[in-house]
Amino acid sequence: MYAILSVCHGTIMPHRFLKSFMLFFLNLHAGNTIKEIFLLKDNKNTKEQLLNELTKLRKRLVKLKTSKNKQKQIREVLSKRTHALGERVKELNCLYAISNLVDRQGISFEEILQGTVDIIPPAWQYPDITCARIILGNQVFKTTPFKESIWKQSCDIIVQGKHSGFLEVCYLEEKPDCDEGPFLKEERSLINAVAKRVGKIVERKQAEDALRESEAKNKALLNAIPDLIFRIKRDGTILDLKSGKDFNLIMSHHKFLDKNIYELLNHYKIVPKEIIQQGLHYVEDVLKSNETKLFEQCVTIDNVILYYEVLIAVSGEDEVLGILRDVTERKRLEKEILEISEWERRRIGQDLHDSLCQHLTGIALLSKVLEQKIAAKSFDEASNASEIVALIDQAITHTRGLARGLNPVGLEADGLMAALSELAYNVGKLFGISCHFMYDTPVLIYDNTIATHLYRITQEAVNNAIKHSKATDILISFHNKDGAITLTIKNNGFSFPEMIEKNKGMGINIMKYRAGMIGASLDIRNDIDGRTIVVCSFQNKNYKGEIRNGN
Repeated sequence: MYAILSVCHGTIMPHRFLKSFMLFFLNLHAGNTIKEIFLLKDNKNTKEQLLNELTKLRKRLVKLKTSKNKQKQIREVLSKRTHALGERVKELNCLYAISNLVDRQGISFEEILQGTVDIIPPAWQYPDITCARIILGNQVFKTTPFKESIWKQSCDIIVQGKHSGFLEVCYLEEKPDCDEGPFLKEERSLINAVAKRVGKIVERKQAEDALRESEAKNKALLNAIPDLIFRIKRDGTILDLKSGKDFNLIMSHHKFLDKNIYELLNHYKIVPKEIIQQGLHYVEDVLKSNETKLFEQCVTIDNVILYYEVLIAVSGEDEVLGILRDVTERKRLEKEILEISEWERRRIGQDLHDSLCQHLTGIALLSKVLEQKIAAKSFDEASNASEIVALIDQAITHTRGLARGLNPVGLEADGLMAALSELAYNVGKLFGISCHFMYDTPVLIYDNTIATHLYRITQEAVNNAIKHSKATDILISFHNKDGAITLTIKNNGFSFPEMIEKNKGMGINIMKYRAGMIGASLDIRNDIDGRTIVVCSFQNKNYKGEIRNGN
């Protein structure tokens, strides 16, 4: 139509004919029928009006042509973008499929890598001629078929910052050039992302192997530990439990978890309730101090005395980790060693008393006779002989003191009371302080080993009071109530914390050790007046009723 108008416009024709032609064409373009057009032939439009109409028509035609070109361009852009979006969807599906592959339960490392190379071809723009390969060290994973070609993309696989292999994608046929040979720039980004993901998979595999190895070692280590290991909350709720070979639990470990220890005691008589209360007291002490502490506990089960060490440390908010160790056999051996040591002490003391003291006594008698003979003859050496006799007497006195110190407690049941009375007398006389021993009823200890330990505890407490607390008044008291024996040493020296600070090397640990050997508890504290009190308490198994003091 535009061409016809152009020809008409360039041809010289009569004004009347041109006018009629233009009216015909305009009416036809406006949708009028031929009949309607001829009815309008008598329309008296001027030449100027027809030219204006023609100009408008030309402009409209130009706009229509421009609109068609734009629509064509839009369709081309839309087609390209649709194709690009399709490619991106394939790429996302590839990465998503790899993620699902990695998260699948029970799949091996080799199956993950083989599955990865099988997922890659559909993500490229020519999947039918695409093949892929992963090389990791001596391991090769590839699609079937795979053929290396000149049309390929490659990316290094980095594991822990080191080159460990590479990923290759190849086309089996030549294709038109794009951004990187026949490959799209987006495919370069995709192969880089896949190679990076493979590197992460390898790192994860190595971490899982290391974790598995570590868990195996830890499990072997835990199985080799004979101790009972537990985690428990402040209120007594058991969080975790691992029983060693030295502990035979009466039910499955899992039945203990999330149970309160008091609730278990109502159904299972594992240990006495008092021991549990003492254990929770230790837990509270550790949580308050936030320090790792070691406690010792003596338990009697079925008339058998058992000794335990409990190491407790804070493991979280309001919870602790504990290791319970059975040290009964160690305590038995230590007791035997201590008994042998005490026996050797007594033997040496007895030898000093029965042998050396008698020998010195004989020498003293002979020296006295010699002194008398020299004096009878009025020799000047008589004074020297008298001095020798005096020195021998002093040696006898010192030797008897040593013998008494090595074997302070007699074998009699009341030997401990006599030894403590003598200790108080000697301390008061030697140091010039007030030291007394008192009791309400006689306390009879038939086991000489227990009596000796009690004497050594008292002796150490008195020595600490004099040397470190600077005490001037010491009271040793012995009480027996229905077989529950309490030995108390009280002094007016420095308070307990000050004494500890001044004497970091004192024998408190030895005192506690001796108390543990006889199944006793040892408590060191200050009374309301600030005086230091050492209290040793235990149950006398040989108690036969109170024996009133007949004095």
